[in-house]
Amino acid sequence: MLNPSVAYALTDVGFTYPGTAGEALSINRLDIPANRVTVLVGPNGSGKSTLLGLLAFLHAPTGGELLYQGAPVNGKRLRDYRRRVGLVPQNPYLLHDTVAANVELGLKLRGTPAAKRRVLAQSVMEQLGLDRLADRPARDLSGGEGQKVAIARALVLDPEVLLFDEPFTYLDKSIVAEFEQLVGVIRENRSQTIVMSSHDQLRASALADKVVTLFEGRVAPSSLINHFQGQVDQAAQLFRTNKINIAIPEETSAGAHAAVEANQIVLSRQTLDSSMRNHFIGRITSLHEQGGLVNVTVQAGENFQVLITRAALRDLDCHLGDEITVSFKSSAVKVF
Repeated sequence: MLNPSVAYALTDVGFTYPGTAGEALSINRLDIPANRVTVLVGPNGSGKSTLLGLLAFLHAPTGGELLYQGAPVNGKRLRDYRRRVGLVPQNPYLLHDTVAANVELGLKLRGTPAAKRRVLAQSVMEQLGLDRLADRPARDLSGGEGQKVAIARALVLDPEVLLFDEPFTYLDKSIVAEFEQLVGVIRENRSQTIVMSSHDQLRASALADKVVTLFEGRVAPSSLINHFQGQVDQAAQLFRTNKINIAIPEETSAGAHAAVEANQIVLSRQTLDSSMRNHFIGRITSLHEQGGLVNVTVQAGENFQVLITRAALRDLDCHLGDEITVSFKSSAVKVF
């Protein structure tokens, strides 16, 4: 049955690149919501680009079922589906021509008459603040301006889905902030599904309606902002890293990785008298703003990243180098 709130539905989807032995992607179940921003996060080699390629219909799954707007996707119709999405790659290629010519390129390839191309391109350029640059040669653009042109070139085709492959990778901090504002403009003015990949998990959390964390080609049960490697000691109900022992839920049986969400961790000046079983004393090694919150990094045997409000930071009256206690419940620990 068609669910209008779901753009993509993946069930037991696998993908293996030709000539390779192991699966690059193995997803039991994943829904990508329609008309929302979804960010795929994970380390290099986690499967982000492979999944984005499936969502862009560059290739079909080698196993399982991929539904787009309720209809099954197969290799025979990939080209038809591909016309319904827009993909902005990491390093978008721009013609040695004007900004307007670059924005009109896709329309030209689809045979759209010149007069209509100009009208459509002008409308999108105005939305993105590019109209003043319409006649400028693409070679004279800054990195942020070039990214905007690539986005406009995708948007002018009016795709149902807009896909970004690692949009933050080659942008400096000021341009990243501008890109985030641009995503907000797109959300306000157009009803489109947006999917992007990123290795910056904290930035993804601030930008997305839904964050999908990939690890070794699979969907992880938690973000990897606080990710630890080790082993489960089931008898002691602990996850042991080489540096600390983390209390875990009773039902945990096995796993070599553990993760704790940044917003599940509590900071305090002294160890709290509470039901939380995990308490680690450490020192603050970093403080910086992130999406309206403050990201606090604490070295307490392992590095912990914690997201708190500015008000909470003021109440704690803590500074770089101060001693602080990190606390969280055992139920906040996801082992996989």
